[in-house]
Amino acid sequence: MKTQSKLRGLTFFLATSASVACACVCVLVVAEKYHSARLKLDTQDREYQGWEAFRTTNPAYFEANEETAGVCARNLSEARDNFWVKLPKTQLIGLFAAVGLGSATAAYLTVWAVVWLAGTGLCRFAHWLAHCFAPKPKGRPRSAVAQTAWRTSG
Repeated sequence: MKTQSKLRGLTFFLATSASVACACVCVLVVAEKYHSARLKLDTQDREYQGWEAFRTTNPAYFEANEETAGVCARNLSEARDNFWVKLPKTQLIGLFAAVGLGSATAAYLTVWAVVWLAGTGLCRFAHWLAHCFAPKPKGRPRSAVAQTAWRTSG
């Protein structure tokens, strides 16, 4: 009984550690996606503002590079249409919470399932090994079939 209690304690510790680590990693992945989308939007916005400044201060240079300015405007439009940029802050916080809780729950249950299946399998394997390598009785056999065979052989 003591061994089962230790195994449960160890499993609880491993499952809790795995769930916290998994939640942190998943939240960091979502945060990185959001941050990179925001960074791209800021970069495209600054580049577009630079082209707008050229339009007013140096119209000849702007007209010579109007195609590049158009590409910049399209890139800014794409950056503004990104899912992560359009997501409101409250929904983003809810997404962080959902991702964290979901991944933590999945990791916790996975560790419990793996330890339980592995522990059950190892216990059965150990019992099988113990049965296979158990010393054979030298006296009378215990089973009725073996007793009948022992009486007739002797």
